[in-house]
Amino acid sequence: MQGHHQKTLKQRLKWWWDTRVLGLFRIRLGRMIKPSINKTNSTITFEQTPDQLPAPDDEGITVILTAYRRVEYLAEQIAGIRQQTIAPTEIWVWTNASPDELKDVSALADRVIVSNTNWLFWGRFALGNLARTGYVAFFDDDILPQPRWFENCLNTINNGHDGILGGSGVLLPLAGGYSSKNKAGWNGKHLTTTTDVDLVGHAWFMRKQHLQYMWREEPFSWNNGEDIHLSYMALKHGGIKTCVPPHPEDDQSLWSCRPDFGKIVGRKNVATFKTTDHRQTRTDIVQSYRRDGWRIVAELDAEKNKTFSGDLFLFNNKLKNRENFSLVRFGDGEMIVINGKSIDLSEKCNGEHRYTPDNPEDEQHRQILEASLLYQNPQYFVGLPCRCCVGDEHCDALRAQAQQDEKQLTWANLFVNANYPLFLDSTVDLFSSRPVNMICHQNADLQTLPFIPIKDFRVGANAWVQDYQSVLSQMENHISDNKIENEIFLFCAGVLSNMLIYQLTKKYPENTYIDLGSVFDVTMGLGKTRKYLKGSKRRLQKVCVW
Repeated sequence: MQGHHQKTLKQRLKWWWDTRVLGLFRIRLGRMIKPSINKTNSTITFEQTPDQLPAPDDEGITVILTAYRRVEYLAEQIAGIRQQTIAPTEIWVWTNASPDELKDVSALADRVIVSNTNWLFWGRFALGNLARTGYVAFFDDDILPQPRWFENCLNTINNGHDGILGGSGVLLPLAGGYSSKNKAGWNGKHLTTTTDVDLVGHAWFMRKQHLQYMWREEPFSWNNGEDIHLSYMALKHGGIKTCVPPHPEDDQSLWSCRPDFGKIVGRKNVATFKTTDHRQTRTDIVQSYRRDGWRIVAELDAEKNKTFSGDLFLFNNKLKNRENFSLVRFGDGEMIVINGKSIDLSEKCNGEHRYTPDNPEDEQHRQILEASLLYQNPQYFVGLPCRCCVGDEHCDALRAQAQQDEKQLTWANLFVNANYPLFLDSTVDLFSSRPVNMICHQNADLQTLPFIPIKDFRVGANAWVQDYQSVLSQMENHISDNKIENEIFLFCAGVLSNMLIYQLTKKYPENTYIDLGSVFDVTMGLGKTRKYLKGSKRRLQKVCVW
């Protein structure tokens, strides 16, 4: 993000004084001298009857407000809307059924719709479809727009950001579902440029035609998440992005809300549905939509430049799109063998590989392993140790040795370290999108996996030599005899994984082959074989660099 700077201590103190102290007196005392709102009894009568609906106006703005528990602030909110430098065509009020006494607000607004049902936030958005104007604007009842907010929104659209605009934008985290910790707008980062976000709240401004996308699919939940649903549906069905117009620190006339109003009114008479903790519901919504294909801003940003998390999401998208690919990974153990150096890990990690340079059988298999490093194919990707793990000199030497085009290279640690939580949160569910086959240790328990393999192939100790030919034959016969295509083969078989993936990609490229290494060792009952599986914070916080 651009245009943001940290506030000085003096600025922070002034912000606190203006929004919390002076704001309290401005709003609470100001309310006492505002025009009162007439009370009604059981029979609803309106002081004012509106004129006929205006003629359609592609340049006009219809504002839709809600009345529920904080009706006493409506007069001030409407006054702020009518004082916009670009005046709205009409102001409508949607009145949800409230435990408070119904109040007649027809003298303040152009049109009032009274419901004996609490439709939460959905009613106002449904009402927006009846507007006769090209633009619609929505405000929560604790938001007071500043004079140039509409002007700011229209300028933003005219400058190429024709989307779902809002006053409080949320940038979702890569993992963990929903969090509003990273925000832009009146109550977040005050930026001088338009900012792409994942969803917006508090105040919305958009072309009326964009509302249609909200109703293309049933919401995940009717109890919460209308802001999430609107932004994802608009992006999914219309390619419409969500963004926050500029909220410059030194010009609050452009802001979507006067900050003291939002901070104080927002704490009083909070709507009952907001008093319930909906964080888990919102997380469930986000995760469901991301499984459906929602690519959030953080994910897209990670892919613009080669980043640790970005490459993981690149392969996630191949899985989502049912695009077949092969991924082999070469750690230090594989590279030691390829470079002809002795190694013996047979006493560790369920009997891993050993290599003796003067052993003819080992040398034969070493050549196959080396071929799996050098094999080139557009759907064949090679993971190598990175410079932060092995140093610049060794890293550069390995990349030169692999002789692969840069675009075919990725991290050997792609599924571990800081990517491990992302892998669990965003990748694992994707394996269930197609039939899955497992290649794993003979002692592995597959019953506890988060997906059900339709076929498994087992290996034992020092498998790269002992089981190479037998397992390769089993797999080739299975694929050939059953004409297997578009299935996923997951390899948790150490060094052998790369050798099998190499041979199968050459002969049966119509499937996806992925070397996952140790990620399921705990799940399959093989133990905490790596430090990241033991919960090492140092490992789980390590973001590998390219």
